[in-house]
Amino acid sequence: MRHQLPGSTKWWFALVFLLSQHVFAQNESIYAIPQMPNPTERLTELKQQWIAMQKDPPQLGVRDWFLFLLDALDARFLQPEQIEWLLKKVQTRVVNDPNLGKSYGNIFWGWTETGSDIGDGNNVEFCMQYGLPVKILFNDRLSGKARETLDEIFALAIKGARNQEVRISYTNIFVMRIWNFVAYGQIYKQPAIIEEGRAYLNQWLKHVANYGNREYDSPTYCGVDLESLLLIYTFSTDTDIKAKAGDALKLFITDLSAHYNQQGGYLGGAHSRDYNRVFGRDLLEEKYFNPLLGGVNNNTHLFHQICLSALQKLGLSAQQKELMSKSNRFIVQRWDSLPHTFACDYRGQKISLASSNQSYSPDDKAFVAYLSSKKVPAMPNIVFVMEGRDDHYGTWGATGMGEKMKNLMPPNYPANGGWGKTRHLMPFMQSAQNKGEFVMLVAGEKDHNCIKPYLNSTIILPDVFDEIWLGEQKINVPANGTSQSLDDTKTFFARFEDVGIAFRYLWDNADPGTKAALYNDGFTYNSSREKFQLQNNKALRLTLQHPANGKAIIAMWWKTAEGIRTDADFQKFRQAVLQAKVDINNTNGILDISVNTLTGKLGVKADIINKKRIEYYNPVSLPKNFLFNIDGKDIGREIMGKYQ
Repeated sequence: MRHQLPGSTKWWFALVFLLSQHVFAQNESIYAIPQMPNPTERLTELKQQWIAMQKDPPQLGVRDWFLFLLDALDARFLQPEQIEWLLKKVQTRVVNDPNLGKSYGNIFWGWTETGSDIGDGNNVEFCMQYGLPVKILFNDRLSGKARETLDEIFALAIKGARNQEVRISYTNIFVMRIWNFVAYGQIYKQPAIIEEGRAYLNQWLKHVANYGNREYDSPTYCGVDLESLLLIYTFSTDTDIKAKAGDALKLFITDLSAHYNQQGGYLGGAHSRDYNRVFGRDLLEEKYFNPLLGGVNNNTHLFHQICLSALQKLGLSAQQKELMSKSNRFIVQRWDSLPHTFACDYRGQKISLASSNQSYSPDDKAFVAYLSSKKVPAMPNIVFVMEGRDDHYGTWGATGMGEKMKNLMPPNYPANGGWGKTRHLMPFMQSAQNKGEFVMLVAGEKDHNCIKPYLNSTIILPDVFDEIWLGEQKINVPANGTSQSLDDTKTFFARFEDVGIAFRYLWDNADPGTKAALYNDGFTYNSSREKFQLQNNKALRLTLQHPANGKAIIAMWWKTAEGIRTDADFQKFRQAVLQAKVDINNTNGILDISVNTLTGKLGVKADIINKKRIEYYNPVSLPKNFLFNIDGKDIGREIMGKYQ
C-alpha cells in the first residue's frame, strides 16, 4: 500500500519544488520574457537548425546549441526526450578528464576535436553566457534528467572557465567571464563564486578607468560586451554588482553614441576588431543599436532579444542623444595601458575621419573615413590596410580562400593564426590628427598570413564620387577591370556633394617609378555575417605595391573639408593640398615628416628600424591624461573616476 502524505506536508513539498524551479531572483514569473519580432521566422530557423543538429557530425557549432535550446524552450519546440538528447549530446563535448590540465572543464568549439584541443579556450565562456539564461528562465520546463545533465555541464564548465587564463585587456571574454561567475554563483547559491565574479569586475573596472577599453569600438565585440553587461544589470540581485555594471554600461553606451552614425546605421571611428573591411556593420548595429534607434529588428534568437529589451529599458540619456546628433566633435580616447595607445575621431556633417596611433589586431581599422548624407546614408567606408595576400577588399574569409590556399600555409604556422580569416598586417604606425586631417606613418614586414613576396598599401573607396582628380587632372572612374596611376604629384582628390577628400602620398619605399593607382575591379559589397543589404555597395581602391623584399613603409596626409559648394571651392581645396610645404628627413632610420597645413605643422617623427615613436607635430596639442575626451571635456573620467 502506498503511503499518503498529510495535506500540509504535500503542500510544503509542492512549495519547495516550485521555489526550486525559480533558481534566480528574476525568473519567468517576475521577468517578462520579451516577445520575438517575427515568431514565424524564428520557427523556420529552429526547424532548419534542428535538422542540422541531427547530422553526423552536427552542422551547428556547440555554442549555438545553447542559443537554440533557449529558443526551443521558449517556443516549446521540442519534446522533453528531445531536450534530454540535446543536452547529452552537448555533454560529450565537455572535456571531462582532469588529467588534461587547463583544458579540463572546457568545451570544444565543434564536433571533431579530441584530447585537449580546445582552440583558444573561449568556447566555455560563450556556452555559459548563452546557456545560463536557460536556468534563469526555463528551469521549470526541463525534465529531471535534462536538468541534471545541464547542471553537470555547468559544474564542469565553471571549472573550465576558472582554468582559462584571460587577459584583462581581452574585453569581451573578460566581461563574459564576470557574467558567468556572477550568474553561476547566484543560480547555484554559491556565494564564493559570486565573490570571484565581483573580484573580476572590480579588477576590470579599475583597468578601464585608467586605460580605457582595449577592444575599442568594435562592431562585433562591443555588441558582445553589451550583452554580458546587460545580462548582469538585468539579472544580478547584488546591488553593488548591478550598480557597477550600470556604470560600465554608461561608459560604453556613451562611447558608442559619440561615434555612432544614426543616419547610416553604423558605428564610426577607428575600430579595434572589424570583420567587415568594406563596411563595418555587424552584431552591435544589427541586433542592438539600430533596433534601439527605431530601425528594423531582425533578431531571431531570444538571447539577443533579451539583451535588446534590457538596452531599450535603459535607453539613451539626454547627453548620449546629444552626442549622437552633434556635428564637428573631436574625440580622443585611450584604449590600452601601453604607451601611445589612443584613437581620434572627428565627426563632421557628412564626413568623419578617424585614426589610431597603434595597431590593435590583424582586422582593425586604424585609418578610416566615413561619408554619409541624406541622399546616400550608407556606403563602403574609406579605409587603409597593409596586407600581403592581394586581398584588397578583405573577402578572404567569406570566400573560403583559407582552404583553397592551404597549400601556401607556411610550416610551423602558429596556433590560432587565423589562416582562414581575413587578415592584414599589424604594422608599426604613428599618426597626428587635427580634426579633419591627419599625417600617418606605417611600416610593416611580411608575416605568416602573407602569400605574396610583396605587400600592398590599399585604400578602399566608395564608388559614389561626383568628381575624381589625380593631381591636376580630372578623370572618370576607370572602366571595369582597368586602373589609372597617380601623376607625379602623388595626390588623389574626390568630391562628394559638398565634401572634399584628399590623399597625398608623402613618402614610401616603392620601387622607383612605381606609383599608387586607382583601380576599378567591379567590386560590390554583400554582407556575409548579418542580414542587411547595402544599397550603395560599389567600391574602388587605391593601391600602392611595395617591393618584393616583403617590406613596406608609407607616409600619407589625409585631408577632408566640408562646404565645398562650387568648382572654385574645390579648386581652392586642391591647391591647398598640392602647394602645401612638406618636410622630410630620413637619417639612419629616423623618419621625420611633416606638412605645413593651413593651421600649422602636422606630422610625426619615428625610428622605423626600432619601431619607436619619437615626436608628434600638431597645431593643437591633445589633452593630457585623457580617458574618453570630447572637445576638451573628459566624459570618461566623469563616469569612471571613482574606480581609478
